[in-house]
Amino acid sequence: MAAPGNMRSAIVTAAIMIAGSLAWVAGISLAGLEASRGFFGAGPLIADANLILEIFLVAGITYGFLLARRGNIDAHQLNQTTWVVLNIGLIALVMAGSMQDVRIAKAAALADWRIAVTWLHAGLGTLTALAGLWIVLQMNNVLPRGLHVAAWKNLMRAAFAGYWLTALLGFATYYFWYIA
Repeated sequence: MAAPGNMRSAIVTAAIMIAGSLAWVAGISLAGLEASRGFFGAGPLIADANLILEIFLVAGITYGFLLARRGNIDAHQLNQTTWVVLNIGLIALVMAGSMQDVRIAKAAALADWRIAVTWLHAGLGTLTALAGLWIVLQMNNVLPRGLHVAAWKNLMRAAFAGYWLTALLGFATYYFWYIA
């Protein structure tokens, strides 16, 4: 168990990291700079900012996995909660709105790689985010006992794999939209 002072510091740091990251993304949107040239040169600024934060997110989720393997469950809990909350924020601020650009009128639209990969990314990402949120709510004793998943370690492993697959599909989405 972590010392109370250390835990408080970790929680404050996590809150600042989440707030700062989401403020950066929101600031880009509020300033009307979403479509301006991104720092990678291929995509718009909002896509580049999201890509960077998603790279950090997958690295953070992976670090949390290592914390659990080492038996540091308190740190694992705080770490995973932080990244899941950030991910939900990025979905709300960036990804959900971008789906309006890939509406499907006919199934034939999925023959376009950009649209197909984007929807695959969105579908897997949604399932992964929901699994991550469920785990975090259970891990932090927010869910009522009746809603707890008994085999939640398996759900954690599936969510971890889902975050990685979603990230890879996110890179593919970026590639097909802005590079190819």
